[in-house]
Amino acid sequence: MYLRQLDISGFRGIKRLSIMLRANMVLIGENSWGKSSLLSALSLILNAENGLYHFTEADFHRSEDMKSITLLFTFSEGNVNEEHDQFDAPVQRLFVPHEDGYKRIYLRVTGELNSQNEVITQYSFLDQLGHCIKLDNIEDIVQKMIQYHPIYRFRDARLNHHKANSQPLKYAECADQTIKEIYAVMELVKYYFVEEQPSQTIMSMDPGKLWYMAQSLCYRLEQDADHSLQKRLIDTIFPLFEYHQKPNEKIIHSERIRPILLLEDLATRLHPRMVAIVWKLTSYLPIQRITTTNSVDLISLVELKSICKLVRYADRTIAYQLKRHDLGKEDLRRLTFHIHHNRSLALFARTWILVEGETEVWILSELAKLLGIDLDIEGIRIVEFAQSGIRPLIKYAKAMGIEWYALTDGDEAGRKYTETVKDMLSEDESVSQRVMTLPKQDIEHFFYTQGFEEVFIRLSHWQPQGEHYPMHKIIQRAIQRTSKPDLAIAISNEIEKRGKESIPFLFKRLFSKVVNLTKTQES
Repeated sequence: MYLRQLDISGFRGIKRLSIMLRANMVLIGENSWGKSSLLSALSLILNAENGLYHFTEADFHRSEDMKSITLLFTFSEGNVNEEHDQFDAPVQRLFVPHEDGYKRIYLRVTGELNSQNEVITQYSFLDQLGHCIKLDNIEDIVQKMIQYHPIYRFRDARLNHHKANSQPLKYAECADQTIKEIYAVMELVKYYFVEEQPSQTIMSMDPGKLWYMAQSLCYRLEQDADHSLQKRLIDTIFPLFEYHQKPNEKIIHSERIRPILLLEDLATRLHPRMVAIVWKLTSYLPIQRITTTNSVDLISLVELKSICKLVRYADRTIAYQLKRHDLGKEDLRRLTFHIHHNRSLALFARTWILVEGETEVWILSELAKLLGIDLDIEGIRIVEFAQSGIRPLIKYAKAMGIEWYALTDGDEAGRKYTETVKDMLSEDESVSQRVMTLPKQDIEHFFYTQGFEEVFIRLSHWQPQGEHYPMHKIIQRAIQRTSKPDLAIAISNEIEKRGKESIPFLFKRLFSKVVNLTKTQES
């Protein structure tokens, strides 16, 4: 059994959100778009502390039309033939059938303000019709569900208000290397994610050695065929986060228990190499993992299908992620190489300008500056598509809530790209909303004919023979004698000299459309 879905209404920074959770999920999204509120909903309700959480006035969404809170946790069988007798009898009663064959358990938590301005919190389990299941000992059963899915929140230790539930580590001389490596990981976890004042913590050895031992453990886990090492690692680390564990009480992690690990902004304190080690270690644990990040380094380690992007609109927040059949195997492979490994920053963008090649990237970047448009601040990225093809990029942008606009050449290849865009438009979209085709064969020829021929002639060192100025040959020689970035800067300098009025209207219109698309997402 695992946590499959969470529906949120009126909780903190989230007005409405429905999110499908996976075994491994990485959340990205701008500040104030709901990542922290989502993690708080998970860690407050499925918390490791004694007693059920009760909402406070601070938990209510700030909008005036939201007077209540609803959190609906949907737990699902991991496989159709999952044995229910491994769970306690009261929990077995909660499973309800679903059309996909995997039974569900629905836990609903609500908060209301009564006439005395007191917050009333209620927990209930629902049947397949959404009706409350009558239970005599609801609190005990909720506590049992929390025990099956305990939350462990890994974040910068300097933000913690709890002290680690362990004594200073001492390495036994007789301990084998594997034990030492597990203890090294435990010590690193304490220092970076648990201790309230890590700056005052004395480590048992040089931190570099501890990280080397953690790296070595990664390779051991890779060879751990019977998962015995996984169990030893999880039994060692997770007790650090049991804040109210009784003295000498042993925590047992059986097959029915599926911990949920929240990794919050790993890269805040860690070097990219250390991020990679932590990511690798956690990937071997039999847990459900939810990570938030703004780090390009971490995103480069993650499969595209594991990335979930939160986008906030005026009336709701939408969780965008790739579904199983959104991209074919070959499209996914090409897109992963093109965007994921080489241009991961583009995954954080609000809007993509899709262009054919390198020249367009450089020229549009310079034109944006001249127009006073800061692409980074606006959340706009220019992404070239010649290597991966335009279709998989548009598919991914649609799946992830990224707005997009394409600029294509006027040659035969460019016209084919334009036709691809037309094929991918929704019924309510027009061609002009999503693509602009140059009236010339490429961007260099376009600028040459827009009064910038002197730039090309100068860069090409063309020696005219009479009045003969072959456009194509001059453009090719200008690129060969300089470079595409130099050509873009030269055109930009000439426009700056002449004034903004000399920027072709076609590009002013392009940026106007792109900026308007970007503003559809709430800031």
